[in-house]
Amino acid sequence: MCWCTPNLRTPHCGKSTCVPQTQTSLERKPRPAVTDKQTYLRMLEEGAAETARFGSDRQVSRLDYLGEYIFKFTTYDSEYSEMFAAKALEVCAAISDCKTFEYIKEPERYRWYLLMCNMPFFEERIGWGGSIRGAWWGGRPKKPIEFDSCGLFLDGEQVTKTLQFTDDEWKQFIEALREFAAGDKMPNV
Repeated sequence: MCWCTPNLRTPHCGKSTCVPQTQTSLERKPRPAVTDKQTYLRMLEEGAAETARFGSDRQVSRLDYLGEYIFKFTTYDSEYSEMFAAKALEVCAAISDCKTFEYIKEPERYRWYLLMCNMPFFEERIGWGGSIRGAWWGGRPKKPIEFDSCGLFLDGEQVTKTLQFTDDEWKQFIEALREFAAGDKMPNV
């Protein structure tokens, strides 16, 4: 890119007085597909660290980060964000472990399960046959599961593209969420 003619399509002019621009984000080579739990975990770790630097004057827990940037709950209240994230993780575990019917035996859990399954994070990524009580991840034949968040980072860069997952890759992402959250004390709800 030419510093004296800042147009993305203009190559560097070659003049000794012109300082060529470094690569812009528009010119970067595409990042290879991310498909493993350890990389997803790194994205979450880096995302939590980076978003904590965004100017918040309070300590942000892992659950609060998940509530806001992954499950996308808007609360402006870390206590409720943590509670909602903890319940969302419980439902994620029930779905991933194929234990939804065991999970919903208790009326309070059933209420949370139904609520979470109707939240955008879940609703867009689960399928079920005759009853939502037996939900599973995926359920949209020949369509990848998509996810985007402004709170994911990898190798110091914000992940800005929509991630696409196979059903198995999505399960690994969910496992990474569960492992990431395990470092936090779950709220007593």
